[in-house]
Amino acid sequence: MKIKFLNTNKQLYFYVMKNAKLSSVPVLADAVPAGFPSPAEDYLDMDLNLHDYLVRNPAATFCVRVSGDSMMSANIKSGDVMVVDRALDPTNNSIVLAVLNGEFTVKRIKKRANELYLIADNEQYQPMKITKDVDFQVWGVITFIIHKAI
Repeated sequence: MKIKFLNTNKQLYFYVMKNAKLSSVPVLADAVPAGFPSPAEDYLDMDLNLHDYLVRNPAATFCVRVSGDSMMSANIKSGDVMVVDRALDPTNNSIVLAVLNGEFTVKRIKKRANELYLIADNEQYQPMKITKDVDFQVWGVITFIIHKAI
């Protein structure tokens, strides 16, 4: 995936998708079981265009690299690249890129009755209640997390 560096702050590095199309990647015709091995197919059925797979709204989508450990239980690790879609509306339990009192943060949105919270997926961090006194804005919904398997 080709991404172009845009900007950085203390914890996040912002990128934009550089090309309209990403290179196609071969994909097996059948799903691969995660249990016991099965005989492999000798052919590839189709190509997977990563841009088409990762980006629903191209004009509103960008990537950001994260640092920190507040979302570890959501499998978001320091150094991962997150795909952020600004065109999507966050729903209860969405993981979002937000601005909280002038600082970017990645957290899960929780709605309880008439209250709104930003929740870390790490028990070491306390939930943050969003009140009318808090400067808060959702910048986008995290749609994919890209990280190395090893």
